Amino acid sequence: MSHHELSVEVEPRCISVWKEQWAKRLARVTLLVDFGDQFVIVMDPSDGFWFLPGGGVEQNESIEETAKREALEELGLEIKVNQVAKEFRVTLISKKTKEQFVIPSFIIVHATPAKGKLKLEYAPNRKILLVRKKDCRKLLHSFKIPIEYECMRPYYYVSKEVVRQLAICST
Repeated sequence: MSHHELSVEVEPRCISVWKEQWAKRLARVTLLVDFGDQFVIVMDPSDGFWFLPGGGVEQNESIEETAKREALEELGLEIKVNQVAKEFRVTLISKKTKEQFVIPSFIIVHATPAKGKLKLEYAPNRKILLVRKKDCRKLLHSFKIPIEYECMRPYYYVSKEVVRQLAICST
């Protein structure tokens, strides 16, 4: 597994949010669920904000167990974990005060669906979508993150880097 450092500028309030108890996980698993010529993203269709699905590692849970649990809970799928591909160590930097705060690592898991039917809804205002690899370069363009998603900026940046670095987009 390769390790990458990622610095993300955020509003000061977001650093406070990431210091909250819910955010204190061992790591976060980000799922790249590969359907061959497509992969899964979560998107708010009203403004285009998107990220790869995943969630926090629970106490005494392995990365693979987390990936499988999150895929079932969030996507409705049982998955086959192909590899733990990357780790992003993320430092948040306050846009105003320049305070720095290291958040739990994002562990990238490449997986394929094994069983189940892909859900269509993730949460209110968020849809689960399949993106064709040949069309995914559109996801890499610059995007102004809506204010309501400001504190999710690390998810977006990690998701964007996964798509870019794992070169899943067709050329």
